[in-house]
Amino acid sequence: MKVSVKSQSGKWLMPTNPANARILLKQGKATVIQRTPFAIHLLYETTEHIQPITVGLDDGGINIGIAAVSNGKVLFQQEVVLRSDVKSKLDTRRQYRKSRRNRKTRYRKSRFLNRKSSIPTCKVCGGNAPASQVICRSCLNRADGVHQKYAKIKKSVFRIPPSIKAKKDAIIRVVKQIPLPISRIVLEDLYFDFQAMENPDISGEQYQHGDLLYHKNFKQACLVRDKFRCRVCGAQTKLQCHHIRQRAKGGTDKLSNLMTLCDLCHDRHHKEGLKLPKQKSSFYMSAAHVQQGKHYLQAKLSRIAPLRTTFGYITSHFRNNAGIEKSHVNDAVIIADKQATPLDRQIQTKHVQSRKRSLHEAIARKGRKTPNRTQKRNNKNVFTLRGFNRWDTVQYKGRVGFISGFTGSSSCYIVDIKGNYIKNPMKTYKQVDLREISLICKNQTIISQ
Repeated sequence: MKVSVKSQSGKWLMPTNPANARILLKQGKATVIQRTPFAIHLLYETTEHIQPITVGLDDGGINIGIAAVSNGKVLFQQEVVLRSDVKSKLDTRRQYRKSRRNRKTRYRKSRFLNRKSSIPTCKVCGGNAPASQVICRSCLNRADGVHQKYAKIKKSVFRIPPSIKAKKDAIIRVVKQIPLPISRIVLEDLYFDFQAMENPDISGEQYQHGDLLYHKNFKQACLVRDKFRCRVCGAQTKLQCHHIRQRAKGGTDKLSNLMTLCDLCHDRHHKEGLKLPKQKSSFYMSAAHVQQGKHYLQAKLSRIAPLRTTFGYITSHFRNNAGIEKSHVNDAVIIADKQATPLDRQIQTKHVQSRKRSLHEAIARKGRKTPNRTQKRNNKNVFTLRGFNRWDTVQYKGRVGFISGFTGSSSCYIVDIKGNYIKNPMKTYKQVDLREISLICKNQTIISQ
């Protein structure tokens, strides 16, 4: 892969070969400014001529692919793994906030449905307005033209969930950090009709007749569908609605993800692995995340460079004609240039939490059933120890990894980019002594390999 070059004035230039970069470093004409992707900073004046570079972006719910192509040659390939723990951490924060009353601390009023972006209000009458609008329909249709003085008011940006916004902000940050002079960005635009994917013949008012029509909730709909009987043994007492895929793993309350089971079969399934009847179920969590935040992503990317969109069927057609394997990075290459050939090597990047922001573990000091002698409330947020920080790139016994956490006063845990522990093969425990590792580079919220 090419080596990125930054001019003396701080502008990104066209990349060079690794051999030229080694010569410049040996002669003292350049310095290293980052390790992954490798980039150098020139120490002498030079021309700043550049060529057009197109960045292709293949969006996804968990993984995304980025590629930079110039004149049919791939200069940069990167696969990014986005965070999927934002929602669970927001739930934990909410639980900590609501449990303040139990800890004898100042009560904090519940905060929901009180954001300006959550409840659009009409600027004329103060009533509810449609999403991303500033005037309600009744005031907009009034004949006296009272809405004319509000015609120049800028529309508020449509609010997206924090977990999806975090993913889109991570994509924008990665694109900004590409060490190349970007000329334009090509993004694959996606549109999914989930109800049509379930029923291709759906039309008209059928879109409003979902699975919960004539039912109070999903539990009642599941019981009615299964005729109030256990799907395994046929029992009619102590029935429960079992989620085929757990909600923590991306499952939803859709009727296709629910199954009626009795207490005995439900316990046997979780404890003994009882096999359940097969039921067709589909999950579109990743597709929903991509579709919800695509307008926000397009608006932000258009500020970085001129943006153009393409469609998935075009990418699939040219990828199949070229005989290229399906992957996010390969799709990004085809999106950027339909005649380009992907490289054999790519940069693996993962977004992580920089540090543990929770200052306590919500363990009460008073009212415990057992004395609080073993629980240590201090040192719960250790993010630096003996000069090492969390997620620093280090080397241990010839292997490169990242510090995922600290334990004790002189030990840490080291993992690779996939989350596998790197440890001493002669030992059974995972802890590694800090005196046996060497620092390669510092990281914040992005680790690359």
